[in-house]
Amino acid sequence: SKWRTPWQEMGDFADYIVVQPDEKVFTMDEVSKHASPDDCWVVLHGRVYDLTKFAMGHVGGSKLITDLAGKDGTDVFEASHGENVLNSVRADCCLGLIDVSTILDEHRVAATLR
Repeated sequence: SKWRTPWQEMGDFADYIVVQPDEKVFTMDEVSKHASPDDCWVVLHGRVYDLTKFAMGHVGGSKLITDLAGKDGTDVFEASHGENVLNSVRADCCLGLIDVSTILDEHRVAATLR
């Protein structure tokens, strides 16, 4: 298939990724166009999520999510959440998969100690 995804890059979450045959695949170029609090797409563990509405109700504050808009926020997410959080928002927020070959270092947001 044209859209092979190296799931080994997804770490422990690879076991939880089930690819649907008709699932849309996005590039980071597409994701990066949705990089504002009013249009907030974030890549988490190989999937693209529209977190625009979800961010408003985020317990830690919307800025923690909107700062990741248009980026791969996997490292930041993984530092404080488990796969149960992704499972809880997948149905409402997941848009599809990311073509991981399009993720560059500049797209990744590193987790920092606060």
